[in-house]
Amino acid sequence: MSLSIFILAICAGQKSSSYGASVQFYPAGIIATLDIDKFYSPKSSLLLRAGCNLIERHDFSDVNDHESGFGLGASIGYRKHFLLKKGEIIVALNTDVWNEWIDWENDIGFDEISGQTYTLVLQPWLQTGYFTKVNKSSLQYGITAGFGREINVITDGREVAQGWIGSILLHFQYKVSIKKN
Repeated sequence: MSLSIFILAICAGQKSSSYGASVQFYPAGIIATLDIDKFYSPKSSLLLRAGCNLIERHDFSDVNDHESGFGLGASIGYRKHFLLKKGEIIVALNTDVWNEWIDWENDIGFDEISGQTYTLVLQPWLQTGYFTKVNKSSLQYGITAGFGREINVITDGREVAQGWIGSILLHFQYKVSIKKN
């Protein structure tokens, strides 16, 4: 309840917001999200994301021979913006929460066993990168690098992989500014 009130208080007096999409590539999958970046000062913003996580762990898992699946989830984060030439450097702390359904296989080709596991995953991230405008428009694009940890908070079924992960994100945004009289 108090987190909802905090978010509403920050967003109530907004002068600008960015709306967009991002695609996050990591060794074991791809995350696609729709994003809202709510500015509460020229150099600070609240990031909200919602999307899907397509998982293909190949043989990265130290728990099962093969894992793949998908997840649905959302993120909340804080971004700090530093102007640099025609763009800006961002530094961010994000936390993702994913509902994931993972299909797993073991002893492939022999006495193969398989199944599906549901996990609720908490993913804290540290992220940094660069955003720039398209000409003089309100369109922006950016690339960031992230480093985080995947933590299986709830697991229903056989254990599946979790651990440290790195990623590259591509962002596309449209910034909207509200001018008050």
